[in-house]
Amino acid sequence: MINLELYRIFYVVAESGNITKASKKLCISQPAVTKQIKNLESQLNTPLFIRTKKGVILNECGQKIFLNIKQALTLLDETNQMIKDFTQFNTGTIKIGISTTLMKKYLLKYIEVFHNNYPNIIIDIYTDPTKELITKLKNGTIDLIIGKFPDNYDNDLNYYELGKSKYIFIANKKYYDLENSTLKITDLKKYPILLQEYPSNSRISALKYFEDNNIKIEPKMNIASSSLLIDFINLGYGIGYVTELYVQEELRKGNIIKVNVVPQPNIISFGIISLKNNILTNHCKKFVEILKK
Repeated sequence: MINLELYRIFYVVAESGNITKASKKLCISQPAVTKQIKNLESQLNTPLFIRTKKGVILNECGQKIFLNIKQALTLLDETNQMIKDFTQFNTGTIKIGISTTLMKKYLLKYIEVFHNNYPNIIIDIYTDPTKELITKLKNGTIDLIIGKFPDNYDNDLNYYELGKSKYIFIANKKYYDLENSTLKITDLKKYPILLQEYPSNSRISALKYFEDNNIKIEPKMNIASSSLLIDFINLGYGIGYVTELYVQEELRKGNIIKVNVVPQPNIISFGIISLKNNILTNHCKKFVEILKK
């Protein structure tokens, strides 16, 4: 295989039309340029230039090679610029899987920080159910997931905890008489219960919570997403089982109340889920650094 440096020297000589001018551009001696051109012609087993008193002119074969080399060097220059833009964060995309509610309640502020620092990086958000997000993570469609950790960890995935929250029961003003009291889990049967649809992490957690306490609850409503679930609870349709992290603002404002139930539901971890043995791009690493801070 011919050394690419020989082609680069050939290209500069052909453009310059003169060995002396080419040697100045290449910052190497004139005899060295002449030697490299002869070396290339020897390896190709054909002359490439017509030598004249004024300089060198490409022959027919040289002209054809020159056009190909020009295209190749242009493509290499574009590639080098692309790599430079990518490594200097002038271009690129991060693909994140996350629930709509966690996006609004937690991630938006970090995305704002990242965007202010790296405005040219595109962030694609995927809000499919957790099971589908994991499939997308494993097939390379997305780079990472920000979400609640499952009870059973997947051995193909890495988990980095960003924080903890817990599931709680909440209701609207209609149930304010429950705010300063504590219900036994069996008391929940007296009230309409709202749960997120299966197979969401929230629904799986609720089912396990009821099962561990030997009680069966038939929800009045099964809601597609946690944000919609909170909306229906706000409207007074019943008592809902939600992640406390998602309703901190509503609780603070007094729009809804926390319904204390014993035994209390489990504390959960949430954070970054990534594919094991997969190296994140520099863009993703910078985003993760912001999350970890």
